[in-house]
Amino acid sequence: MGDHGPMLALGNEPDLLVRPFPGRQEGPRGYLLRLAEANCMRLVELEQLGVQYQPTVLSRHRLLPDPALDPDLHRQVGQIAERVRHKGRIWNFRHTRFCPHCLAEDPTWRASWEILFNDVCARHGVWLVDQCASCGQAVSWQRDALLRCQCGSDLREERAFAAPEHPRRLSAILEALLLGRNEDAVPVPLAGLDVEQVQRLIRYLGGYLDPASGSKPLKLRNAGRMEVSWPVTSLAAEILHQWPVAFHDSLSRLQEASVGKKLGLQGLFKQAYFYLCKGLKESAFAPVRDAFDTWVVAYAKTGVSKRNRRLVEALLENVTWIPGNVAARKLSVSPARIRYLVQEGVLEGQESFSTTGRRFLVVRNDKLAAVSQHIAAEMDMTSAMAALGLGKVRMRQLLKLLFPTARRVTDRASMLWAIPRSEVEQLLAIGAGLPVVSIPEESQWSVAHALQFWNLDAEEVVALVEIVKAGKLKPLALDSSARGIGRWVFEINQLKSWRRSLQHAPSDWLSIPDTAIAMNSRQDVTYWLVNNHFLHAERLPKVKGIGCRIRRSEIEAFKAQYVFATEVATQLKVSSKKLRQLLAERNIHPISGNGMDQCRQLFYARTQNLAAVIAEYSGCQGNEFSLTEASCRSPPRSNT
Repeated sequence: MGDHGPMLALGNEPDLLVRPFPGRQEGPRGYLLRLAEANCMRLVELEQLGVQYQPTVLSRHRLLPDPALDPDLHRQVGQIAERVRHKGRIWNFRHTRFCPHCLAEDPTWRASWEILFNDVCARHGVWLVDQCASCGQAVSWQRDALLRCQCGSDLREERAFAAPEHPRRLSAILEALLLGRNEDAVPVPLAGLDVEQVQRLIRYLGGYLDPASGSKPLKLRNAGRMEVSWPVTSLAAEILHQWPVAFHDSLSRLQEASVGKKLGLQGLFKQAYFYLCKGLKESAFAPVRDAFDTWVVAYAKTGVSKRNRRLVEALLENVTWIPGNVAARKLSVSPARIRYLVQEGVLEGQESFSTTGRRFLVVRNDKLAAVSQHIAAEMDMTSAMAALGLGKVRMRQLLKLLFPTARRVTDRASMLWAIPRSEVEQLLAIGAGLPVVSIPEESQWSVAHALQFWNLDAEEVVALVEIVKAGKLKPLALDSSARGIGRWVFEINQLKSWRRSLQHAPSDWLSIPDTAIAMNSRQDVTYWLVNNHFLHAERLPKVKGIGCRIRRSEIEAFKAQYVFATEVATQLKVSSKKLRQLLAERNIHPISGNGMDQCRQLFYARTQNLAAVIAEYSGCQGNEFSLTEASCRSPPRSNT
């Protein structure tokens, strides 16, 4: 025998000097390295002599006891050898990793350290080590000693770091599957899987569901290295042990990364969707596919249609998000109406664009029933005209005045209006129970008669309707020859008295110029307040000379919540510039003003802090600026 050559027996079989038996948890490559070291050989030399981790070969070299003496060891070695022969993809034979604590307790190499994606020591809860701290190199299988690095450093002295609980439990499951043991509390997706299937699922969850993964996340170079595998196993472990919530959250994050793009399921998840159908097609992966289908039903915004053959029809009927044209057919409305319902917030939807610029709308399927009721609660302008007894021209003049909440079904001027049915029915209910007359008395007039002969303008008609709704002017009867509000019958003297009082009473509505005078501000400032929603104004359709109107109560509400800097400066007898500097020192800043958002007049929210400063510097108690609970709320911000 040479320095490292074995003694040969009959039949040219190597006669090993030392014949240690494999351990029950020992890995095949780790055992062969320990055997080579015991016989003063290198691992490659042992392999060249034909010594393999196979029960027949080991028995021939007397490296296994008699089967009758230790049947469990023979069964364990046979199972691992079978996996080496037929499940080569599960093994990490290119790279080596270990737990220093386990080596210190028992100088054998665990079988679980030799499989892919087993990154944590299930016993000690630390990350496995694959790099020597002394030489900085990866620990190689081609070293001389099992317990030492190729540089001679003792591997038992390496430092190991604590790992999270979920990766530790995942490693424990992998180890139990490899050694044929039962493991408690296995996550639902892993039930019934073997080692190779678990590794496939880990690669899928930790690769495809990582938003930072590349175009081919399953193609992991050097997957046996800890620096490559631990991010994959960490993400997969978190998803598996918080199933299915974490799985659904991961899918939703991938969907959010593609907001605004028109993508189907395959376009959204790319190969992740294809691999779910083809790579995880075994029945054992049914819980994964079921969880994905559940997410599609509840959260997918891709507009799933019946063209998707994988999803059963019962599932498609229950999906949360459907294309806008499908929703339009269900509600018997136009796609333009669906789009407008989404814009005004009645129907929840999301719009995206294809690469060619085409718009694609999806809406919540589970909200269509409520939207259907909403649509049924509205009337179009033609129906409202017929019910109220008004002509087209007058209805256009009165529409937004009588029904401020009326809206267009789209943003195109040619489209019809939607009017709340309840508001129309409220007007029609006035006078119910009054006597119906075919010809009013000579001292009486119907509203239809007044409309015809008095030529009432839009403001007067609205004032009449409002005073009748308030009960200050009550009809005496209903004219059977008229319709709607035209049926109301009043004494002529009542109508004349009401009209005279209307001509002398101050209007409850003000135009923008009149509002500026009432607020002691500039017109451009008033326009800014309206456009930025500090003052609510109602747009008037086709009212000559008036674009919008503002109620006096809106002005009072603004004054109760805000105060112009000029008003405060006048009280404190300082300039507006000095006031702004003074309040800024107290961390009180204007809502908007000169140089800010194009508003040319400073104003502040009426807060307790502002009242305290005013009281301090003016010697008053802030009574001039008394604050209500509403005025102390955070002011609305501009959305321009």
